[in-house]
Formats: sequence, structure tokens, C-alpha cells
Amino acid sequence: MAAVAVAALAGCARVSDVTRITGTVVSDGIDEVNVIIPDLQIDTLVPVTDGRFKVELPADPTVMGSIQAASYGVEFIPDGTSLAVVLGVESSVSSKAGAKSVQERFNEYQTRSMAIQNDFAAQMEQITADQSLSEEERTARLQENYDKVISEFVDYNKEVLSANSDNVIALFTVQNVAGMMEDPQLDSLLNTLSAKLQENRFVKTVRESIRVREETSEGRMFKDFTVEDSDGRSVSLSDYVGKGKYVLVDFWASWCGPCKEEIPNIKAVYDKYRSKGLEVLSVAVWDDPQATRDTAKVYGVNWKQIVNAQRIPTEIYGIESIPHIILFGPDGTILKRELRGEAIEAEVARYLK
Repeated sequence: MAAVAVAALAGCARVSDVTRITGTVVSDGIDEVNVIIPDLQIDTLVPVTDGRFKVELPADPTVMGSIQAASYGVEFIPDGTSLAVVLGVESSVSSKAGAKSVQERFNEYQTRSMAIQNDFAAQMEQITADQSLSEEERTARLQENYDKVISEFVDYNKEVLSANSDNVIALFTVQNVAGMMEDPQLDSLLNTLSAKLQENRFVKTVRESIRVREETSEGRMFKDFTVEDSDGRSVSLSDYVGKGKYVLVDFWASWCGPCKEEIPNIKAVYDKYRSKGLEVLSVAVWDDPQATRDTAKVYGVNWKQIVNAQRIPTEIYGIESIPHIILFGPDGTILKRELRGEAIEAEVARYLK
């Protein structure tokens, strides 16, 4: 489950154009710390004297920075307040401006994230261990609890974003709910961000994903791609799709547990409908080619494969998680995306009875 967001706190702390950091290093032998703020192109070493250091940085509550030394590290927001940093086994950062500062809101975010995640896990474990439930009742209870938490989680993140639409906390809320919302809703949520956050690389990436998913949505014609397979030959999606047959394409990876769980479902559908005109194609993404081939052999993949596609098809189709299974029509039309489990055969059967 994605980490959950912090309660919204109205108002802002008094800030300046600089963020003053005073730090303590709880470890001997460290004579400098590395301060990094990638979005501000800051990567500098700060000397440590008698276990203490100081640094002044530009104020920008829309970015995240880090302070690192040896195996210790902590993240901070240069929000224009005075920050106190402790670097050690239990690193921490706090704002002298109090609870209304962006940094303190982020601290609360982290605390609440861990607490709610742990509560959710405990609830699911309790349901799983309840021997009074039948398997059917247990599955229903687990799903009911999951759906309830997710619904509340999305609503809560929206509230937090509304109160933090001009700082980096908003980016965490978007990241948390992006995979749980329909694209039109997600696009509307992005529109509430401040002008500066609209230019953030992460926000632009999310918008680009929305755009490519729209261009490759159900009812649209497939988009071709060409990759160099692991044997050195060029291979394209159009070598298999749009050739007059229904094609089930499984975007997967050997390290992906849920991907491997779907292979028996795909195999059952292939065995049942191949004589009626169904083709199956596995496209390995984000994977080591040899691991792909070895895992496919172990799992009895006896249909066509594209190995070593890496990120090319996932960027074209806006795929952010795998497995991602798509059914293409004989002319290459995208009939259904994100098929899983029993839905695979149900969708294939609609066309190939």
C-alpha cells in the first residue's frame, strides 16, 4: 500500500528568502556533510566542527533536499524557516517555526504514513488469521477492508493537496493517488497545483503518462514499436499485431511475482482458444534478457515472445506497473487493457466463442 498523507494544516509559517540549517552529527570521525538539492542544482560539502555544522540555502518549499554523511542521511524541505538537523542512527529534522511550517507538515506526513500503513497491515492480518471465517468470507472481508481504506485514502490526499498545492507535499499526495484514480480525475487534480509545481518534472511525467494512455486507450489503433531483441535482431509489435488475428499481449518481467501468477491463466486461455484464432505474445520489459528466457522456460511459455524491450513499450503505452495485459483485435484495435485473472478468458470469449 502506498504511503498515506498528512493532515492538512491551514496557514503558513513566517519564512524568509533563505533556509538556515544548524546541524549536529552524532558520530565521531565525520568532518563534513554532503548537502544535495537536485532541483536547485546544489551539491556541496559543508565542514563539521566539533560535531556541528551550519549552512544557508535558498528557500524553495517546492523541492526536497538531503543531507548525507557516511551511512547517515535525512531529507529536508528548504521552506525558508530555520531548521535543526540531527544526523545519526536516528536522524531527524525539525523547524523552529513550529507546526505550520512546510517541514513540520512533512514530518507529520511521515509519522502518519507509517502509523496508518501499520494499522492497515494489522487489520488485514487479523482478518486473515480469523479461523471463524470461511475462505469466501475471508476474501470478501479483505476486499471490503481494502476498498474502504483506499477510498478514505484518496479523499484524504485530496484534502491534503488542497491545503498544500504550492509546496512539495502536494507532489507526494499526487504520487500516492495517481494509480488509484481515473485519468480525467487525475488530470483535474493536477490542475489545482500551483504554477511552479505544474513545471515540476514529476508532474510533467504524470501528464505525459495520461496523454499516452489516452492515445492508446480502448478503441484506439495500436501504436507500433521496434526493439532489438536479445539475439540482436530487430523486432516490432506490428510483426504480430494487426495481422488478422486476435492477439493477447502480456507485458511482464521475470522478477515480477504477479506477472508469473498470470502465466497459468494466459496459458489456459491460449490452449483453449489458439485453434479459434487467438495468438499470444509476451513482451519482457525492465528485465534481464537471460532471466526472461530462463523464467519463460520454467513456466512453460510456448507462445511468441519479445525479449529485451525494456522501457520502450511501457513509455508508448503509459504502462506504470506490470503485469499489463492487452487484447488487440484483428486489425490492431485495442479492445481491452489491464486484463487480469478470470477477466482474461471472459474478454477473449466475447470475440472467440
